[in-house]
Amino acid sequence: MNMKKVRVKHIIAASICIFSATSSANIVRVDQVLGQLNPIEQRIEQTIERAQRLPLPVPVPQVSIDELKAQISEPISSLPNVLNININSQNTAFVEVELENGFRAIERQWLLMANSQQLNTLQQQNVTIVSVKNYNALNMSLVRFNVPQGVNSKSELLKALNLDESAILDRNHIYQAQTGEPTAKVTPNNSIAPYCTQSVKIGMIDSAINTKHSAFEGTNITTQSFLPQGLSSPNLHGTAIAGLITGKGAKLSPLLGSAKLYSAEVFYRQSEYAQGATLFAIVEALNWLVSNKIPVINMSLTGPNNAVLEASITAAIKQNVLIVAAAGNQGPASQPLYPGAYKSVIAVSAIDATNQIYRWSNKGDYIDFAALGVSVVTSQGNGKFGRESGTSMAAPHVSAALSCLLVKHGNNKTKALNELTSLAIDLGEQGKDTTFGYGAIYPPKSAL
Repeated sequence: MNMKKVRVKHIIAASICIFSATSSANIVRVDQVLGQLNPIEQRIEQTIERAQRLPLPVPVPQVSIDELKAQISEPISSLPNVLNININSQNTAFVEVELENGFRAIERQWLLMANSQQLNTLQQQNVTIVSVKNYNALNMSLVRFNVPQGVNSKSELLKALNLDESAILDRNHIYQAQTGEPTAKVTPNNSIAPYCTQSVKIGMIDSAINTKHSAFEGTNITTQSFLPQGLSSPNLHGTAIAGLITGKGAKLSPLLGSAKLYSAEVFYRQSEYAQGATLFAIVEALNWLVSNKIPVINMSLTGPNNAVLEASITAAIKQNVLIVAAAGNQGPASQPLYPGAYKSVIAVSAIDATNQIYRWSNKGDYIDFAALGVSVVTSQGNGKFGRESGTSMAAPHVSAALSCLLVKHGNNKTKALNELTSLAIDLGEQGKDTTFGYGAIYPPKSAL
């Protein structure tokens, strides 16, 4: 391979590291993506070579960063319409499929919050019941079942099952982690104080954590997996989120000085660059965290509106829980993403160190707060430290602040939220707006 092509490849790969910001993107490294760039490299080289053969004064076409990004992001971020999630070469855990608007779900699998009468009705129908589970902490029962080929809509299913519109029924949707582009250069964050030094309990629904990372030495982390037996969770996204909350190191200051972190593992690997979580696993994670009396739950994930998700979150909030979610990294023109877009959930957008909005941060009237989420130092699954961007990185600031304010106000959610709103620095339009919500939440100069 000649040196010209080597340079083109590395320019392309570097642009991925700097500019790729898809909602399902994982932590991308140059050496992992070089092998995928041959078709793109060839197209760029052919364009340049054709232009160079043209007589002057015709200029050589310039390939813009936006054009590179458009060519590169698709093969990396896209998933096949039908994807087998395999435990090993002989066993498949489940099959996920692409639906309308690019959302995904487990193939032909639905969830129903059922009472005994609805369960009896369901058992008499032409469906395959996978599980029936009671979630005591959420005061609900959930039936997971598969439907025959050809049943594709909620209205069709309600009719086929003789259920009315009040039934809480929906697909077993897939939700995505909200990581933006990584940054290669690592320098220490400015020294910050934690939001508080008291021992607080906080939960997160995410991927696995590399608890052997040096950042977590001496920390208090309890983990629980909610994946099918034999299916493991990647540790990239979860390690980054946990690092912000409780990680320590020369380059990393924790948002909470003394946290008891409960981590529910729900994400599985879809590809080298994407990870997903089933709604069923998310419900189980919520029930576990509520049963452990966790006052604040961080959910750095997004996906479609779903009746079962909304009912589960409502049930958790009734147990005096606050839920904080990433607003999403689909950009300012994106449709609302959930759970952040539910009124009862606190949605967080991301800003950089100069108070500018992260360019891929979602906007909407559901945004409640903004926080630092661009090029922030945190721990990484490979045992190193690095800078990450995205609304996922912003949400832990609000989760940490609320955890401290709940302790300060004797677990009074209203007082904690009111003080958090008063602490927010108004940015953009005066008052609450669709970009920054009530304003930006910053690490305090001294503990709250």
